[in-house]
Amino acid sequence: MTPRERGVADELVGALLFSMFGLCVEVAFTGLKAGVGGSFIGGVSLLMVPVYALAYLLIGPLLRLARQRDLMRPLLRIPLTVAGIYAIEWSFGAAYQSLSLHPWPYEHGWASDISGGHITLLYAPFWALFAAILLPVHRAVQDAAPRVRAARRSGA
Repeated sequence: MTPRERGVADELVGALLFSMFGLCVEVAFTGLKAGVGGSFIGGVSLLMVPVYALAYLLIGPLLRLARQRDLMRPLLRIPLTVAGIYAIEWSFGAAYQSLSLHPWPYEHGWASDISGGHITLLYAPFWALFAAILLPVHRAVQDAAPRVRAARRSGA
């Protein structure tokens, strides 16, 4: 396997690992949200896998750009990350709606009406918290991806 092929394979493994992380966070979030009613039952749509995978693949280049432009301070990084999350969520929401799919039907009045129901501003504080942990998680996934790929190839 050439270095370029290893890099592509590591990115794909990283995207899958990051997607699994995102799905777990989403199950926990929806479970806690449902806990208000007493059920604590969480769930997630598998249509979120490409959303989280794309987010992972975009984060690396964006982090490099942010470092170059000195935007890594949390007061800048977190709002920019939340804006990026909303851009990805809105884009996929619109694409999925065009296919008659509705993995996250937001119905929170004015907060989702302005976006066609693809995003909700009510979750901004939670997305900010997610954005705050995103950098260390992205780094951990980047570090783990080559080891996971190597373990997979060795049959371990």
